[in-house]
Amino acid sequence: MQQFSFNQKYYVGAYERLSREDDRKEESSSIESQKMIIESFAKFNKLHIIKHYSDDGFTGSNFNRPGFEELKRDIEDGMINCVIVKDLSRLGRELYLTGQYIEEYFLSKDVRFIAINDGYDSEIGDSMLGIRLSVNDMYLRDTSKKIRSSLDEKRRRGDYIGSYAAYGYMKNPDNPKQLIPDPNVAHIVKQMFDWASIGMGTTTIAHKLTEMNVPIPTIYKKINTPNCNYSLNDGNGIWRPQTVKSILENEMYLGHMIQGRWKKPSYNIKGCVEVKNKANWFVVKDTHEPLVDEAKFEIVQQHLARNTRYRANTVNQRHLLQGLLYCKECGNKIGIQTVRKAKGEVRNIQCYTYSKYGRYGRCSSHYANYDDLENDILHYLHDLGAKFLENYDTKSMLAKSEKILYEDLANLENEKQKCEKQLEQENRVVKQLYIDKMNGTLSTRQYVMLAKDTEESITHLESKISEIIEKTDKLKNRNDHLNLGEIEEIMKKFFKYALPANSLLLEVIDKIVIDKEQNIEIFFKQDVSKFIQMDKKRGEN
Repeated sequence: MQQFSFNQKYYVGAYERLSREDDRKEESSSIESQKMIIESFAKFNKLHIIKHYSDDGFTGSNFNRPGFEELKRDIEDGMINCVIVKDLSRLGRELYLTGQYIEEYFLSKDVRFIAINDGYDSEIGDSMLGIRLSVNDMYLRDTSKKIRSSLDEKRRRGDYIGSYAAYGYMKNPDNPKQLIPDPNVAHIVKQMFDWASIGMGTTTIAHKLTEMNVPIPTIYKKINTPNCNYSLNDGNGIWRPQTVKSILENEMYLGHMIQGRWKKPSYNIKGCVEVKNKANWFVVKDTHEPLVDEAKFEIVQQHLARNTRYRANTVNQRHLLQGLLYCKECGNKIGIQTVRKAKGEVRNIQCYTYSKYGRYGRCSSHYANYDDLENDILHYLHDLGAKFLENYDTKSMLAKSEKILYEDLANLENEKQKCEKQLEQENRVVKQLYIDKMNGTLSTRQYVMLAKDTEESITHLESKISEIIEKTDKLKNRNDHLNLGEIEEIMKKFFKYALPANSLLLEVIDKIVIDKEQNIEIFFKQDVSKFIQMDKKRGEN
């Protein structure tokens, strides 16, 4: 066994890690085997191990591990000044973070770090450290691909691989790959489908569930998670119509396994992105007990579609300002309600958030008479129209619009070229850093730090270029479909009110924002700012 030199008293923290992707058949990889190797090494070198820190079943791609966090806390408290692992890969496999801990964190805390099988000692150093870490990182990338391929194969078989079952189901204790109805909430899902099948809307269902004090899915999951600190006293949450709708549209409740709706772009990225193309989902039919039959599920889908079409159709038919009114305080839409009274129908406005969740203290009413509001806004727009048409220079306005468009496109192209040039430089820097590291010009610590900064810069530039391309495409598409003559006619019709229809307002006005004091802001899609005096109070126009 290799003997290391120790000239001072060390308090050793032995760290062991085993991940799911490691070959558990290999005896030397087990936690117990790692402990034996480290203890044998410590005894040979007359070192006293203060404590073992173990993470069984945790990946080497990140450092969010309970054992490692405990090790760090003891380092901060001064209990540990030497860390020993079986090999570098046990500390971590991700290149930059592992390098940072070895050559920054441990050094800054005056902690000696030893990897036995790799012969690494931080007091001596190792010119091959960067290469060893790079090999571990490549192994992690390769393992990640193999794991993804393995998981996809399980999805194709209909095995459930999620951490948590869909609301209404639970994992079968005898076979975690299979889902079975959750006796605590399966009846809630069935009740939701029963209500929806007789035409009850998602908002009504959400209110009923909230009033019944049924925990929302996220809270129910926390309550049933082992070692969770969540208390029932924290409340059961407010059911949202969108949550109800997502459950009612989910074919999992037909007994079909639907997976692959989200994916992780890369092994070192924590978040997931939605897979919008359903053709790329993994769908296996009849894998578990359904909570709703096909006939009822289809009826519910028809009701949901009918309600959606009804809302879409009535937007342009019933009220001139429908779809344009927004709440200043919460940002949600303001709805228009018709109330039948003895003297006839009365139309009022109210914030959607308040109408749905006002009883739970959300937002404020914004209650006002709709007809008075409409008259005030029409009066204001008529006055604005007179001023606009009086000062409106068609040719100048159209020429200015074209000029601005072309200038915007030119600026975006210049910005894209600068980013592409900078990206080429950063890629050259990465190559040169590696050459300098191999030549010994850069230390491993310097290489890891500089390479990480450069990679972050490359990622930022690539993201910025994508954003510029997206903005350019939007401007070009707008230009392709932009008939400047049509804009002129729309503006004239709008301000003369030859066609005072909701559809015309939607073409010209972006939104009308109202605060709780009845102050109004009108946002136009075209630049008419010099004719508009914002923050007009209703009744002052």
